[in-house]
Amino acid sequence: METEFDKFQLEEYKNISNAHFEANKQIGIFFRYYLLVASAPAAIFLWFGKSGSIINELLSSRNLNLCLFIGFFLITISFIGLIFCFYMINLRFDSILYARTINGIRKYFYNKEKYLFENQIRVLPKQTSQPKYVEFHAFTIIVLAVALINSIYFGLGTRVIASIGDQFFNEYFIFKIPILCPNYNLSCTLIAALIFFSIHLIYYIYFSNYRNFSYMKNLTIGIDIDGVLNKHRDTFCEFLYNKTGKTLWADEIVKIPVSLIPNKNVERSDEFLVFNDINYWVSQKAIQENVGKIIDELKNTFGYKICVFSYRAWPDTTYLPVDLHQQTLETWKSYYFSEFKISKFLVGLFTSKNNLRFKTITSITKEWLEANGIHYNKLLIEKGSIDVNSISFNFWGIPKINFKNRFYYSRKKSYRYFVEDSYENAEKLSAYCEYVFLMDHPYNQIEPEMMPPNIIRVYSWSDIKEKIRKLG
Repeated sequence: METEFDKFQLEEYKNISNAHFEANKQIGIFFRYYLLVASAPAAIFLWFGKSGSIINELLSSRNLNLCLFIGFFLITISFIGLIFCFYMINLRFDSILYARTINGIRKYFYNKEKYLFENQIRVLPKQTSQPKYVEFHAFTIIVLAVALINSIYFGLGTRVIASIGDQFFNEYFIFKIPILCPNYNLSCTLIAALIFFSIHLIYYIYFSNYRNFSYMKNLTIGIDIDGVLNKHRDTFCEFLYNKTGKTLWADEIVKIPVSLIPNKNVERSDEFLVFNDINYWVSQKAIQENVGKIIDELKNTFGYKICVFSYRAWPDTTYLPVDLHQQTLETWKSYYFSEFKISKFLVGLFTSKNNLRFKTITSITKEWLEANGIHYNKLLIEKGSIDVNSISFNFWGIPKINFKNRFYYSRKKSYRYFVEDSYENAEKLSAYCEYVFLMDHPYNQIEPEMMPPNIIRVYSWSDIKEKIRKLG
């Protein structure tokens, strides 16, 4: 019986097949365009070389303008040819990607039917690793041909310009600079051509490996801190009792903010008393003893980049009693000065809450990560925790309002994994990341069928490592 997924696969097969053949067609079209561009120097040689060999005339000529025109024209043609070559290479890679996708769809239907005589009727492969991105008997020959033509033009262009180098510098420069290579002979020309030829092959090989192993596979893991790397519920309950005398157990935190939990008599001001205490952030315990070792393994053995995020908008005196506002700010100032050896004459730089937040809380976070052996590639203390779909940029491409948070980078970089404790954040991140691991907590419980399929509930970092090992 044909399912909806079967219909989708058939439609996908048809669309990808068309895209595959269109990509191959475009390669042929652009190759013809390239030949047209590459033939342009022939017309120039015919025009200027009616009386004999144009190359010999140019190399022995002292006609500055003629040599400059011919030399730079040849170099320009070689660079245009290089761009054509790069574009055709990427068209070829797209064509191979489509072919591999078709192989995967073919594999789906053959495996589903389990046809006994498959090998007698099937000719095309089912492996999604075929065809190879670099095959000498196919497209590589075209790359070599284009590289050879471009390199000849580049070598000749540099040779012609070098022949009048001393004249060129004396004519067009105030300071009389001698030519860098006065004995630019045939050997120098061959070296220049060989270097230019190598650029084609290096690009071809490098991006074939990129397409094979890294394309559409961003090996980055985004990690939240609170509730993911530390035991923030336990620490909160301890500090809440010390500051207010109110008892709350970690397993009773079924909502965040905690003030929303019914019948627990925890006020918003109580939360702010805890979060504005520097020691709350300093004394956090790691979620498990070997979390640093596991992250190191993901980073060094699995090859993932580790990006750590946290929205820590502290100090924030909004819900504190008025008489504690100045005292709280002064405490954060004093901590920064004493812990990080900041001289007192810089006190004017730390008069605003924002300055305190992004200097002190960032330093505290870095110190805590280092103390717990958690190594990372990037740390961002976020300025906002909202997901903004539309961002306006200035002339330089910089956002006018700073929304560079976990959602911005996940959307921009397409992270493969993200580890979260907030279901609301995990749901948003699931649109940008391939998989989102939701660290299990009482406040993020939701029916599995209500979650997007790429959100995976996990219970420890050992669990996360095993999931990543299986998913790849």
